Amino acid sequence: MYQSGPRNLWDEVEAAYRWWDGQGRPGHERFGLTVTVDGRTAWLDSPENPVPRQS
Repeated sequence: MYQSGPRNLWDEVEAAYRWWDGQGRPGHERFGLTVTVDGRTAWLDSPENPVPRQS
C-alpha cells in the first residue's frame, strides 16, 4: 500500500475497522449523532460512548 497526501487514509480505515470489530461489529442502528452549536459527536449505543475521532 502506497499512501500520499496530507492524511494516511488507509491507516484511518484500518483503525476504524479495528475499533468497529472490537466493539462486536455493531450495526448501523446502534449508532447516533449529536449535533450542537459547538460541534458534532458520533456515538455508539448512547451519547456517553462516543466513537473515537481519527487524527
